[in-house]
Amino acid sequence: MNFEYNGNLLEEERINLVANEIINKYPQISITKAKEAAMLEGKISTNKTVNDELSRLYNIMLVNSDDKKIVAIIYNDFINILRNNTINNDHDKFYYIAESIHSFLNSLIEFPYLSDFK
Repeated sequence: MNFEYNGNLLEEERINLVANEIINKYPQISITKAKEAAMLEGKISTNKTVNDELSRLYNIMLVNSDDKKIVAIIYNDFINILRNNTINNDHDKFYYIAESIHSFLNSLIEFPYLSDFK
């Protein structure tokens, strides 16, 4: 997924840019849901980080939590990022949230909130 510099854009322009980046990667997501996820994301004014990638994927799963098929697709990408990157203590919350999302996908719990893992 693209993570373009958007620190210079107005909020509406930034939301539209991020929503388009989401839809380009996940065309099954509606523009409305993509914009909702984009609204949860801050500006990108430096090189993207693993944290940026994981946060965006989490936000996409959160706004689509009423559709487990979509969440499962995004979850696989989330897990691949965790597996393929060196994760430090700052990213521990993403391991915990991954476990909880797995439980959600197996209908054991409601969709977890990242704020509960900080």
